[in-house]
Amino acid sequence: MKESIAIVGRTNVGKSLLFNKLTKARKSLVIDYHGVTRDINTGYLLLGNRSLYVEDTGGIPEKNDQFSSQILDKASKSISNADLILFVVSAADGLTFQDQEICKMLRKLNREIILLINKTDLSKKSQPISDFYQLGIKDVLLISAKNNIGITSLKEKLSDILVGDEIVSKDIFRRISIIGKPNAGKSTLINTLLNEERMIISDVAGTTLDAIEIPFTFKDNNFLLYDTAGITRKSKTISTIQKFSINSTLETIKTTDICIFMIDAEEGITKQDKTILNIIKKSNKAFIIAINKIDTKNKTELLELKKDLKYFSNITDNASIVMISAINKENIKKLLFTISNISYSIYKRYKSSYLTEVLNEALNTHPPPMINNRRIKLKFAQQAKSDSLSIIIYGNQVDKLPSSYEKYLKNFFIDKLKLVGIPIKISLSKQKNPFD
Repeated sequence: MKESIAIVGRTNVGKSLLFNKLTKARKSLVIDYHGVTRDINTGYLLLGNRSLYVEDTGGIPEKNDQFSSQILDKASKSISNADLILFVVSAADGLTFQDQEICKMLRKLNREIILLINKTDLSKKSQPISDFYQLGIKDVLLISAKNNIGITSLKEKLSDILVGDEIVSKDIFRRISIIGKPNAGKSTLINTLLNEERMIISDVAGTTLDAIEIPFTFKDNNFLLYDTAGITRKSKTISTIQKFSINSTLETIKTTDICIFMIDAEEGITKQDKTILNIIKKSNKAFIIAINKIDTKNKTELLELKKDLKYFSNITDNASIVMISAINKENIKKLLFTISNISYSIYKRYKSSYLTEVLNEALNTHPPPMINNRRIKLKFAQQAKSDSLSIIIYGNQVDKLPSSYEKYLKNFFIDKLKLVGIPIKISLSKQKNPFD
């Protein structure tokens, strides 16, 4: 039974673009720059009623690449676990010595291989495609991932070869994005959560260039972890790669369920952290603040860090704050349980009778103001039909209700519903009782 695919090849042959075409997602950074994909990027290829697991490996580099040993190690692990290998070469470059060396390595694994000659629309007479046939691979397809040439034929070939059980739909997975400045410890945290060296760790700022999707399970809950590129400060000299990376991170935030915002305890809380927090808040996503590298600080210094967060109270709202050391695995279980609890609460439905009961308690504790000798009356509460938690409150003169009282109601519901780290929206309506 076969259901796992690994995309393999040297750098800049078009692996990431092919991955995006197969999984129908822009998760891999695609740019004409050698060695952009350094980590294992994962996704699913849907074929009829079947779902196949796909891994986009980091481009196998030349020996002089500073990340070569790490990339090769991770690529080898991915390849050895795959049921089928898509070996990608470039018709534009012709057959290279490195292609031949990779082919020798793949043959030793005794895996089924499909040779994909990519960029066939860019091939030159001086670099004949026929040269690739000397690699001795039986199944060969000519494609152009950029122009969708041969992609349908590839899917048909995969459908014939790969016969596996249907994988649970990825739509039931909760998506968790790990956000923060470069080198805040995002990749280290993912390695710790997965209990394996899945991500490449380096003290070179910006090692993670794109959002990497990784499935993971905790307490029978399925998650997709996204290790995003670190969001850097605005700069006049920002590179093209940085622009792609930042845009990828922003797009990931839009589609995520929970954001884990990581703060580097060594650096403290910065203006850049505030900017990122604002981005997350505007997205209206549930989020957790994880203060990392607490092993570098004493208790007094950590207390000061928590106090500093109060300056951001208008941004952090009801966010859950967890102090961790990703490298030492300190408080990781606490973080996992926090993630699990928030995941459960995000899409919870509340009965209107219960929400109205909470509303009445709020009114009795602190009544609404008087307007023209008449007290504003709030009568009913109902949860709106939306992905985010939105509560509609019905009453009269609601257009005259002060914003301060709306904020009071919001905080009251947050407290009573125990919505730590979960955004909530309060809407007011003059509509009569919807249940009459």
